[in-house]
Amino acid sequence: MSMNISTTNITSAQVSNTIVILNLLMNQFVNYLPLIFIILGFIGFVGNALTILQLELRSNTCCIYSLCGSIVDIISLFYNVLPLYLNKIYKIYIPWVNMGNLCKFHIFIVAFLPHLSINFLLMSTIDRYASTCKLTSSIRHLRCIVTYPLLNNILYIVLNCVMQPVAMLIFVVLTFQNVQQSRQRAGGTNTTYLHHSRKQFITMIFTQVIVTAFILLPWAIMYMYNNISANITKTSEQQTIINFVYWLTNYWFYLNNVKSFYLSILTSRLFRQTFLKALIRLLPRYCKYQ
Repeated sequence: MSMNISTTNITSAQVSNTIVILNLLMNQFVNYLPLIFIILGFIGFVGNALTILQLELRSNTCCIYSLCGSIVDIISLFYNVLPLYLNKIYKIYIPWVNMGNLCKFHIFIVAFLPHLSINFLLMSTIDRYASTCKLTSSIRHLRCIVTYPLLNNILYIVLNCVMQPVAMLIFVVLTFQNVQQSRQRAGGTNTTYLHHSRKQFITMIFTQVIVTAFILLPWAIMYMYNNISANITKTSEQQTIINFVYWLTNYWFYLNNVKSFYLSILTSRLFRQTFLKALIRLLPRYCKYQ
């Protein structure tokens, strides 16, 4: 009997320690991730805008999509992520969340902005595919409150967490096929430079697609599990673990609004060179006023 009591005490102590550790991590680390993402995202937005608006890149359609995605990223960070940080740390709540139609609009924007950014990345992959098609291709001539929660959750996962990465990967594969075919064609110096520049953009977009899929996966799994297990009774330890992983993956999801500039800097020499040129041009202007 005494052994059973001691075993129960040890188990209870382990459970309580797990809850304490996860709560400590939540309060001291996870809740501060939004602020870190906002700072990094703002720096990335300034870097993207400064680089893409330069003469060398601003006429490139792929860069235009990237700039549009970057604009959506910074709006999403300030509209979606900043309120999470203020709520968790300072207990400041958004007033319009509880105001009728504004509440519905808020929920729409919260879901819409992050995926709009990913859709701009999808458009850039389609653009890279179209740019590698043959000149005779027809693509060259183209211009221009939940009522059903289960169905809604399934559609959310399929449309936003599965179809977007799959569609991007398909166009990346098709783009690489076009590149392989174009290597067999003869070309001069200008064609070689064009292919080299195009290859850099393809590599940059491909890296962003892979990282986007990697960022989406944990949130998709957790979102699916959270909805499937919603009606299952859980212990306090299990609920603490689920809450911890839910918020961690939710914050992790917003890395999609941070990554663009840093991945472009890492993967594209042309992007780095253009960014450095923009900085060099910008610095003397500020020196004159000092």
